Amino acid sequence: MGSLVTGTGYIGVWLAQLLLDSGEQVIGLDNLFSTDLAAIEQMAKRPGFTFVEGDVRDEDAVRHAFETGIAIDTVYHLAAQASANPSAAPIRYTEETNLIGPRVVLEQACAAGASTFVFGSSIQLYGRGVEGEIDESRTYGPILDMSHLSKVHAEKLMEMYSHNRGIRCVSARIGLVYGLGPVMKTDQRFMTAPNKFCRQAARGGTIRVDTSAFNPTSMVHVEDAARGLMELAKWPREGFSAVNLLGETASVAGVAGMVHRIAEVRGLEVQVEAPVHPGAVPTCRFRSALDGTGFAPRRSLEEGLAEMLEYFVAEAQL
Repeated sequence: MGSLVTGTGYIGVWLAQLLLDSGEQVIGLDNLFSTDLAAIEQMAKRPGFTFVEGDVRDEDAVRHAFETGIAIDTVYHLAAQASANPSAAPIRYTEETNLIGPRVVLEQACAAGASTFVFGSSIQLYGRGVEGEIDESRTYGPILDMSHLSKVHAEKLMEMYSHNRGIRCVSARIGLVYGLGPVMKTDQRFMTAPNKFCRQAARGGTIRVDTSAFNPTSMVHVEDAARGLMELAKWPREGFSAVNLLGETASVAGVAGMVHRIAEVRGLEVQVEAPVHPGAVPTCRFRSALDGTGFAPRRSLEEGLAEMLEYFVAEAQL
């Protein structure tokens, strides 16, 4: 049996590598909208990996991915226009990719007899500035952009398909992903804050944060995110489940300060521009149903930031 990974980008390529390392055959489906083809070409050299260039909105392309001769048991649906930056993509592209795409992939997964559908959702579905204990029982909070609003739609879609078609669906509400991986984006519209800060620091730029950056959130290394997705594919519950996939709790402002300290030790001059601290900020504790399974993140935030800074320093010197 094999797995289909839609969206072989930042998280997807690392996930594909781990799946291959575990002995699985992997189909990668990507339309190359924001993914470097060079990374896909490297993956294509590995035995057991098949790449299909296509769009998740295209039923024929998705059907083709299921007809490569490999029996697909698990689908990891990561293909999405994930950036909240308004210049990242036309709103129509975001709507079509993030709303139509999950339905098309779910429909083809059911038709092909796949048993499990794992979706890359976001911890931001609980809203910003959350307080108290944040576990999977927390209801959706205020959604501030189209990209994250579409994840609510996808979760309800999975709930419907699991009820009507019997496919087991797990929505991974992933923390803010950071860290060095096989695919590293350099277009700031598609970079998460920790990665962007490290690149700015490596190039002697100024790190700027706004007032919302003081709110705590969960941050997870890209390798731990990929490992967690594999763990959720074995999730023992039937039907639909939403599970938090977490790392360390920190604020974006705190990450900016951490990058500044790491850069200083390395002899880099970095400026951080931030508004006056707003005083009291929300306190929260993120919890996950995975906590009782033995799964735990392996990578620390400080180690991941230092590794990224070294990578971007080397990149700047090329």
